[in-house]
Amino acid sequence: MNPVPRRLAATALALAALAASAAAASGAWPAMQPAVLVAGLWLTLVGWGFRAALAHHLRFRDRLAYCEAQLATERDARTQAERSLADTHASLCRLIGQQEQVRECERKRIARDIHDDLGQHLLALKIELSVIQARAGLTDPRIQQKVGSLLANLDLSIASLRTIINDLRPPALAQGLQSAIQAHMAEFSRVSGIRHHFDASGDAFGAAADPALEAMLFRIMQEALANVVRHAQASEVKVALEHQGGRLNLKIQDDGVGMPAGDDHRGCGLPGIADRVAAANGTFVIDSAPGKGTTLSLSVPLAPAAAPVASTETLLKINNCVKSS
Repeated sequence: MNPVPRRLAATALALAALAASAAAASGAWPAMQPAVLVAGLWLTLVGWGFRAALAHHLRFRDRLAYCEAQLATERDARTQAERSLADTHASLCRLIGQQEQVRECERKRIARDIHDDLGQHLLALKIELSVIQARAGLTDPRIQQKVGSLLANLDLSIASLRTIINDLRPPALAQGLQSAIQAHMAEFSRVSGIRHHFDASGDAFGAAADPALEAMLFRIMQEALANVVRHAQASEVKVALEHQGGRLNLKIQDDGVGMPAGDDHRGCGLPGIADRVAAANGTFVIDSAPGKGTTLSLSVPLAPAAAPVASTETLLKINNCVKSS
């Protein structure tokens, strides 16, 4: 607090009192009457009241200046923290995007290795068993029957292998998102027995010309349909894709049992979808209630942009899923 005005007020009062005393002692003033003494006392009290009010005002002003300085410091610290958080989010988004690209490349490599290595070995084994079956038919029918059973199991293994390869690297995705979605949903209905209805706006597939965006939407649809088979107990699934205002909107709706409140964070599937959508600067909403089915709605921009990353809880769940896999 600035003490100068307070000292000036005290000095003025003291000088006034000394001057009055000196004048009375020298006879310059007549003998003070009681009214004059009361007036002097009243003026003295007024002076001290003014001094106290001035001191209070100065203390309040100094306290206000201190609070403003503290507020400015905290505002600067918050601005720096927000800037640092935004930079960290942008870095995490880039890392998530790179991670998704690495995953796609790794899926393609694994599918190629399985096809070129394990697939060729199974094919060679099938040829050898076919030759044995042809020769055994002339000597021992029981051997022929046993070899036939081995060939049937081998055909099932080859079919399962082709399914795995197609899941890792859908051949229809090379022909565009439309072919990949239609082929996958047809296979989904054939295997699960769940009816499907697919609807897309006229320019939706032309808008999603980015291979990375097409792969992301296809993987999200794959995961959503897998969740329907595992958990929903649904009889029908509706998938809608539309292009609106520079964004692609994908909605996946089932008529299953729905999810209880707070159950959307269980497992790795939904956090994985949230991870992909957040990395693309999109929005992801889950609408579900027990007995009323589940609707997954997501919207991603067509133009690349800096994006906020998924929430810390989501990232921790994804990390735990990766460690446990």
